[in-house]
Amino acid sequence: MVATWPVIHATGPPADRGRAYGQQAADGIRRSVDIYTRVFRHYAGLEWYEVRDRARAFIEPIEGYDLSLLGELEGIAAGAGLDLEDVLALNVRTEVMFGLGVALKECTAVVALPEATADGHTILAQNWDWKPEMRDTCVLLVSGPEDGPAFVTLVEAGLLAKTGMNEAGIGLCATALHSDRDQGKPGVPFHAILRRVLSCESLGDAANAVMGCERSASANYLIAHRDGEALDLEVAPGDASAAFPLWPSGGVLSHANHFQSPRFPFVDTGLADGADSLVRQHRAEKALESKRGNVTVESVQKALRDHFDLPSSVCAHPDPAVEEIADYVTVSSVVMDLTEGTMWVSAGPPCEAEYVRHQGSDLFRDARPRQVQPRNHLRM
Repeated sequence: MVATWPVIHATGPPADRGRAYGQQAADGIRRSVDIYTRVFRHYAGLEWYEVRDRARAFIEPIEGYDLSLLGELEGIAAGAGLDLEDVLALNVRTEVMFGLGVALKECTAVVALPEATADGHTILAQNWDWKPEMRDTCVLLVSGPEDGPAFVTLVEAGLLAKTGMNEAGIGLCATALHSDRDQGKPGVPFHAILRRVLSCESLGDAANAVMGCERSASANYLIAHRDGEALDLEVAPGDASAAFPLWPSGGVLSHANHFQSPRFPFVDTGLADGADSLVRQHRAEKALESKRGNVTVESVQKALRDHFDLPSSVCAHPDPAVEEIADYVTVSSVVMDLTEGTMWVSAGPPCEAEYVRHQGSDLFRDARPRQVQPRNHLRM
């Protein structure tokens, strides 16, 4: 039997969506809290109540950025039987970690545009690398907001969004970056921005969702559109002046966990403990370039199975020299054909777990409120 992540459906106004999500994923959300309690204790010596206290400082920036997100977070907490601060802490784990000087090294992402693919489609993909235990918490969240496009995203239970695509043709991948500007100051958090991007209907709007706010953390956002364009945004804490765009060259682009822009005016501190990013970046780029003009979903999947420099490879595996709480592995691999509106997702590293195909149109249809058919009161 092929392993798959649970599919969670949520629809309606923010509080209703959040509550439906929280109820369906309650066990996973509680598991997430348990794991992050230990992660913060290991990396920073913080207890969970201290993490919750730090998380409260992000309520005001989230409210100012998109008030609906706070309603959704409150709904998630209520549905899972937790406090808002618990779910908020999950969603600002990046910012709190960065503020403590902990650099996270996650993920390798790629995009291939129509001029580089065999069938003229737009393909966007990434491996998501994180803590091995997070395999116990993943879900595919399918959300149907009242005022925007439906979307599907692979997330740790309780998070607003991560890798995904929406019915307007926008696709999103993200990788962690870290700079000497990352000090954990309150601002719009990474996962709130991811969620906002997936609510956008155009590439320009998605770019503005990243650049048009005061961000708290460094990150890389690789955003593509089914009509054949892609934009990569490397950002540091701050506003648009701390955002640096990259464009695909020859229809392909890859990104790992280091800054590539030649003009960023700060120190890339993530490379100090994550130089494997340089190798993963090169391997993914090399794989795409070797297939330029003939890139397919299958060739992208093959690139994401790459084991060069194992265990810190594109397809990352446990390092026997590192304890589990400090290790990074490929938790899942996601490949999206945005033109076709399909998503292939592996429940585990793609070298071991089969990719399962999900049709976006089917998922989005199920995310919409069902229309009640009017009764016929005519008597015959």
